[in-house]
Amino acid sequence: MKKLVIFAVGSYAVLMIVSLVYAQVSAGRLAGERCSGCHDAARICDQLGSRTPEVWQQTVERMRGNGAQLTDDEVLTISEYLATAKPTTKPLCAKLGGK
Repeated sequence: MKKLVIFAVGSYAVLMIVSLVYAQVSAGRLAGERCSGCHDAARICDQLGSRTPEVWQQTVERMRGNGAQLTDDEVLTISEYLATAKPTTKPLCAKLGGK
């Protein structure tokens, strides 16, 4: 019984980690798709790590006001992603060699 509980908890932990990684990759792809229509990745990646989530949300909302096609959920997803991403984050900044 003890082994079964350990297995269940371990499996749950692995699934949670995998889902978080997948969510980050999905958010990065969404940001790349929606933002790269007007901005190159270098411009976006240069700003990563320098803004709070609130500032990123204001920025993304402003871009939506300028014509970016984003739902409310996408604005939040992209804002959260950009606030936590690093200049070397994949997939958005991977092609820039860390910049």
